[in-house]
Amino acid sequence: MKDLLRKDKEASSPDSNEASLGMIVNILRRIEGKIDDSKPNDSNPTEHRSIATALRPFNPRSPANSSEVLGVPSFLRHETIDSPAAPTDPNPAISFSAHQVLFWPAIQSALPESVKLMCQMQGGTYSTRLEASRPKLPHAASVDISSDWLSKLSIATLKQLSDVYFTTFNLANPILDQKTYFQRTLGVAIDGNFGICIESCIVLVVMALGSMGQKALQEAGFAGTPASSPYVGQDAEMPGLDFFNEARKRFGFLMCEQDLQACQFYLLSGLFYAEALRPIDWWAMLSKASACSAYFWNNLSRDRDEWMLDMQSRLFWITSMFEAVLSQELNLPPSNSLHLEEHIALPKFISAQDIASFGSFRYPGDDPFFHYHFLSQLAHRLILTRARNSLFHFNPTADYPPEPVEDELIRQLEQWRERLPPMLQFDPKSPLTQAESPSDALVTAWLHARYFVARYHIGRPLLHRALERPASLTEGHLRKCRDAISAVLAWASVIRVTDTMRSCNPLKFFVCSQ
Repeated sequence: MKDLLRKDKEASSPDSNEASLGMIVNILRRIEGKIDDSKPNDSNPTEHRSIATALRPFNPRSPANSSEVLGVPSFLRHETIDSPAAPTDPNPAISFSAHQVLFWPAIQSALPESVKLMCQMQGGTYSTRLEASRPKLPHAASVDISSDWLSKLSIATLKQLSDVYFTTFNLANPILDQKTYFQRTLGVAIDGNFGICIESCIVLVVMALGSMGQKALQEAGFAGTPASSPYVGQDAEMPGLDFFNEARKRFGFLMCEQDLQACQFYLLSGLFYAEALRPIDWWAMLSKASACSAYFWNNLSRDRDEWMLDMQSRLFWITSMFEAVLSQELNLPPSNSLHLEEHIALPKFISAQDIASFGSFRYPGDDPFFHYHFLSQLAHRLILTRARNSLFHFNPTADYPPEPVEDELIRQLEQWRERLPPMLQFDPKSPLTQAESPSDALVTAWLHARYFVARYHIGRPLLHRALERPASLTEGHLRKCRDAISAVLAWASVIRVTDTMRSCNPLKFFVCSQ
């Protein structure tokens, strides 16, 4: 991490395009403060230990769910927090999972009887159980296409769907290096006639995601004229499934691979499952990607290629961020690679030096704007995880978190917003309301939405208190409740911008929670 850190003068340079990526790292350092004038009395030492832990300097570099990294006190690390539906605990803890809001007593009283019955039958893990019981994705090819349809695809079609992938999915989640893909990976797959090799698998999943991205561009009115293709078997509900199935067939012979491209394949496949609204399958792909990443970092070669290190760093943090979303929202365990988080630097987005650059290729993902966005969403994930551990899990009872903890988290969130690089700055009173380009819907709008959803999460325990113990509220509490509700309303207007490209939204299953 040291090589990413620079002086504040460099990070605040007026030329935003030349600003160091270390700016985001500095942001993480700056938001790690404590409330110096918060001095609780000595009547409850256990609570004081919890408050002190919540307000201690914030040092982790990862957004993942790690009590060791995030400083959860030792007397809470092994506590099992029952779901809000557990009948054995009259005052259960408030769960961070937004799906668990259904189990708030005030919400239960307003639910239809059919939903309440489902909650009673499935319990607090209803969303995970229901997802796990779904049938698998169909694996039969569309009846409209021949068995050799891949060999009939034109270069124009392959190029177009690849371009669509890089102008949609790869902007916010840079799993692939565009120059390496176009000048190496795609050529290997074509020359081998899409035989059994990892390059073929990657290209086929890119084709699948490109098909989804093309539908998303059409939804938002950004799509141009599609290239001619013999492939007409796309399912309107799940574009690209035939491409994805072809990739799955080939990867069966490569399932023991652990290298960079195998990790990329798992992450790309995870995006497809996410778009298909299959979070359990997505989590399975993330677990495999995490294993590949851990394998690399635990077996570093002495001959360290700088580009390879940077790409592996990129994949590690993408895996870590997505894993945090899944494990915090659903009843799914995180991977065992958490111990690596403090040792892996943030990516610098280095260009591959052994591949020539050609003027005919343009790489929109190389714009520093998208690099800054990637690192800023990592910083935001850190704040959300801090909120989860400080407000929701620092105390195994239903006692509400002390106000200084809420105030400190709001302060950190505001510092995150105020100290974003100039090109990412936005006024929360005037968030984005219309997408003029795909990047507006896929990147800019999500940055704004993340800010508002974090304000909601920080205020959620207080909303629970307002519903369950209204008599205990002060004027200050009511003001904070209004702020949390205002954040939800602002979020609702921004999230409509992201919904203009609904077919390119990996977080759609979690859209109301993360």
